[in-house]
Amino acid sequence: MTHAEVIARALADAGVEYLFGLPGGEITAFIDACRRAGLKFVLAGHETSAAMIAQVVGEMTGTPGACAATLGPGATNLVSGVANAFLDRAPLLAFTAQLPAADLPTRTHQRIDLHALFSPITKRTVAVGSGDTEQLIRLCAALTLEPRPGPVHIALASDVATAEAAHTKDSATTLATSPREPKEGARGAQSVDEIAGRIRAAKLPLVLIGLGATPALAPAVRAFVERLGAPFLVTGKSKGILPADHPLFIGVASGLAIDRDIVETIRAADVILGIGFDPVECDKSWFAGVPIVAIDSAFMDEGDYRPRQCVGDVAALVAQLAEKLPAPQPWPADLFSARRKAIVREPQRESKKGSGLSVLSVLAALREIFPRDGVVTTDVGSHKFVAGQFWPVYEPGTFLMSNGLSSMGYGVPAAIGAQLARPQRSVMAIVGDGGMLMMTHELALIRELNLPVIILVLVDRSLSLIRAAQRKRGLQNYGVDFTPPDFAALAAAFGIRGESPKTIPDLRAVFHRALEERRPALVQVEIDVNEYFELV
Repeated sequence: MTHAEVIARALADAGVEYLFGLPGGEITAFIDACRRAGLKFVLAGHETSAAMIAQVVGEMTGTPGACAATLGPGATNLVSGVANAFLDRAPLLAFTAQLPAADLPTRTHQRIDLHALFSPITKRTVAVGSGDTEQLIRLCAALTLEPRPGPVHIALASDVATAEAAHTKDSATTLATSPREPKEGARGAQSVDEIAGRIRAAKLPLVLIGLGATPALAPAVRAFVERLGAPFLVTGKSKGILPADHPLFIGVASGLAIDRDIVETIRAADVILGIGFDPVECDKSWFAGVPIVAIDSAFMDEGDYRPRQCVGDVAALVAQLAEKLPAPQPWPADLFSARRKAIVREPQRESKKGSGLSVLSVLAALREIFPRDGVVTTDVGSHKFVAGQFWPVYEPGTFLMSNGLSSMGYGVPAAIGAQLARPQRSVMAIVGDGGMLMMTHELALIRELNLPVIILVLVDRSLSLIRAAQRKRGLQNYGVDFTPPDFAALAAAFGIRGESPKTIPDLRAVFHRALEERRPALVQVEIDVNEYFELV
């Protein structure tokens, strides 16, 4: 078998179903080997999209997602998507072609140091050809899933891809690491007893659930929270780990809408128990100045962030911790009620300038009719801040955002990945007009696969998040406004139903039809940008 065939077989054996990417001459042998091994190659509109789709498939299935690009510009286009998986802690195998070894000394056309390019944004970057290829791929796939999960880059030279693969079993076995061992300089290792002692001594404990609390941990986390009886926050990527209508829910942290109120809640606590909390989701460093103890699958200390940490099997650790808490430790009713009220915002009843709908009204109307187990993705921008805080989520793994890298353009490819991973679920992408312009090419893929994704495009004719930042800094609005196309007409040009409702009742009717028909749809809604300025 060739190296390409061995890789393809190893991927199939690992349960990988799809390979997302764009072909190039140097990567075609690998793509064809995947076809013969039973993998489905999905042609994305851009390499960044391919990596983001693969990332979401990996997150939702628990099997590493896989993407592929050619050398040179294919590899560089892949970088943003791989970086997104790296900071969102998602399992991903990213394959790129490379020049034949004989050409490297003299050929400069499309020659890039791929190791240097991908090393900062992956758990490991390796090249195929010097050892046992099957063992290498198995180790890479396992590494993507080790805590914290993340991408591994694999370079496959075009001549190596078609060469016969030897079975020499060499130093590739050193690829695996011991992720639960403290990294060099790590401090604050604690036992369950020590963590329990800190919580028992607290008067106002607060639970902060982060992206390390995967959907599989939801029952254990819920049992612990209800045993403790104290309020809990979730981060954007862990929304739904406990339902938003849980009586102890007190908001979404951090860096989203009404962030000042959320941080005030955090600072009211005298000890915070982080369960899977990863500061990668925080755009401000409040976490370095509050008393945090942590239960996690990997050590999270970084810079000035030095929590007292108990690392291991999270489900087992929280169960042990719950047993060591003899009585509930609720907050005083008046304090808890005040912090709950702090996260409530009423929609604008009328546009202050006579144009556009209230984004809170739009989200509230759609939440009433969107299935409780439906999957929502959000792009990056003001709408992410608002949806991240105010879109109620009731089940684990049903709300997806880019919150580590916070990469604009994520919403549409994420929805494609979610629909492929959960074909029977309703899937909606919430995107701004700027993000939709970035990913218009993926309308072709949605139509090609006939995915019943609903894209909600919130049109405000601006990069409103940057516009708000300019206002706060006393700067003139500059370089942020643009004239968007008619997205509904654009969708129709791709063979997708496009709608432009002007009222909330019309919006509800459009979504009812789209959910019932289970066909691709794009719904554009003009919104009042002024509401964003009050929330973000």
